[in-house]
Amino acid sequence: MTDAIQFSTSHTGVEHTDTDLEQISEDELIERFQSGDTEAFNPLVLKYQKKIYNYLYRRVRDRETAKDLCQEVFLKAFKALPNFKGDSTFYSWIYRIAINCSIDFQRQRNRVKFLTFEELSFDGDDVLRMVNSYPSPEMITETEELGRIIRKAVQKLPPGQRRVFNLRHRRALAIKEIAVLLNRSEGTVKAHLHHAHQRLQGMLLPYLRNQPLEWNGET
Repeated sequence: MTDAIQFSTSHTGVEHTDTDLEQISEDELIERFQSGDTEAFNPLVLKYQKKIYNYLYRRVRDRETAKDLCQEVFLKAFKALPNFKGDSTFYSWIYRIAINCSIDFQRQRNRVKFLTFEELSFDGDDVLRMVNSYPSPEMITETEELGRIIRKAVQKLPPGQRRVFNLRHRRALAIKEIAVLLNRSEGTVKAHLHHAHQRLQGMLLPYLRNQPLEWNGET
């Protein structure tokens, strides 16, 4: 694949086909790597670099950035593999690294994001916008107030619901990505998200109706 990072496989003397890669014993390669054979890492890269690159490209929508992040993911995996305990599959483990790298990249862009709560079904055509912790000075007062109230409401969610909600709406991760990142089933993630939406709807509806927010200490 030309758009992903390439690691040398000259030590093998042969090219790996997709079938060869599927038949590779990952446990054996990891064991060899952890015993000091660092070249055993190369077949793992060849097997998963396309999947990791494609995931990152979907996240950042830029080929060069995706290539750089892909390189970063495998370098982090290379450094961390000696401590890999085998509690999950290698792909789940490196996929989690890719998720974290994409989150870090988005955070480093240091820009305000406006995220629509499409699943909250408020009355009318109200659009709720989430702002991050660094609002720009030119933001209008109403938006600043709404962002503050939403952040306070999210902070009142139970920890599990709050984390899932933030990953879904502030980091724009898919349900599957959140499940992998948190090591939970997709059903559990969906349940947390559903309950978070219900709680937020109950807390924010009074504001949208120009009513007092008792939970916010406002009268």
